[in-house]
Amino acid sequence: MTSHRQTLELPYRPEDLFDLASDVGRYPEFVTWIQSLKIVSEQEEAGRLRSRAEVTVGFKGFRETFVTDVDAREPELAIDVTLVRGPFRKLANNWRFQRSASGTRVEFTIQFEFRNFVLQALADANKTYAIKRVIDAFIAEAARRYPKVSAPT
Repeated sequence: MTSHRQTLELPYRPEDLFDLASDVGRYPEFVTWIQSLKIVSEQEEAGRLRSRAEVTVGFKGFRETFVTDVDAREPELAIDVTLVRGPFRKLANNWRFQRSASGTRVEFTIQFEFRNFVLQALADANKTYAIKRVIDAFIAEAARRYPKVSAPT
């Protein structure tokens, strides 16, 4: 299984970054290898949004579709994503947002394992590149959407 954990310090409000990461329906606007994304269901209650999304991604000649459940809890500034079905044996990722001196401390973790050995080998070989592209896309979209917070003096 492939695992990755990354901590970032970003100059944006945690609420804004939470909104960005929880708005999965807009991912195709800024994550370039998402070819299509359909929100299958949504349920909102007391600061919690649960959604199911069907995503088709394409990368280096491969195209795969998978379905995930997204549990976005605004009071906790936490998002958990779990696999429903697709080419993975396991897929889970988490976002945590915490106010910091520079804006927000972002904790991002992902674990995945493809059922297909060839896809897993390709993913392992490109893991750093792929995760960097996704994180960079989120940072660029945050910069486009939100004002930077001022550092305390």
